[in-house]
Amino acid sequence: MFDAASGFALDVLTTLVNALAPIDGGVAVLAGVALLTALVRLALHPLARRQARAMQAQLAKAPALAEARKRAGDDPAKMQAELLDATKGMGGVFLPMLLQMPVFLALYPAFSRSTVDGRHNALLDADLLGVPLHAHGLAAGLPLLVLVAALVAIATVNVRRARRQAAAQRDAAQPQGVAPQPAPALVGILPYIAVVPALFMPLAAGMYLLTSTAWSAVEAPLLRRRYSAG
Repeated sequence: MFDAASGFALDVLTTLVNALAPIDGGVAVLAGVALLTALVRLALHPLARRQARAMQAQLAKAPALAEARKRAGDDPAKMQAELLDATKGMGGVFLPMLLQMPVFLALYPAFSRSTVDGRHNALLDADLLGVPLHAHGLAAGLPLLVLVAALVAIATVNVRRARRQAAAQRDAAQPQGVAPQPAPALVGILPYIAVVPALFMPLAAGMYLLTSTAWSAVEAPLLRRRYSAG
């Protein structure tokens, strides 16, 4: 069944690559991967909107939760009830990311195997600057450096944005008498973790990662502004 899913994913990707003519070679394959990734993220956009609404609702409850924490004192049952109420609706936060995993796993053989579902994978016959699209690590050479540099740039933007958002939340809490919470140390680390898999993935899989990461970097702040305003 998994081979059939991978074969179907390869057929879809091949169709997109062929539709990009007269572009050909490794550039066409990577462009096809980027286009397919964008289509997957577009299909998941309604879930991303749900996630944004839930997160904004959570932020809106933060001052009230701080007050409830003061009122609850040492009463664990009351505090648990307050926490459950504050986190209600947050179940969809990681759903878009989780739903991408089956798609990525189905596509991965198209990025790494010469034979998929008993058929020759012609996409891997292409190369980029003389580097095979299934190459990874040091064998990927200059294309890998460009890919990693792009991921690092996106991670840096995300870190700076997260720190500004944390500072704004602290400023908003102070007038209400709520003790400000320091920004977690992981805020400056987590965005860079996405760079690590790119060092071990085939180049084509790295393009999927780059496109999905770039999509999130644009989509998240747009949704945050929309639902914080509403």
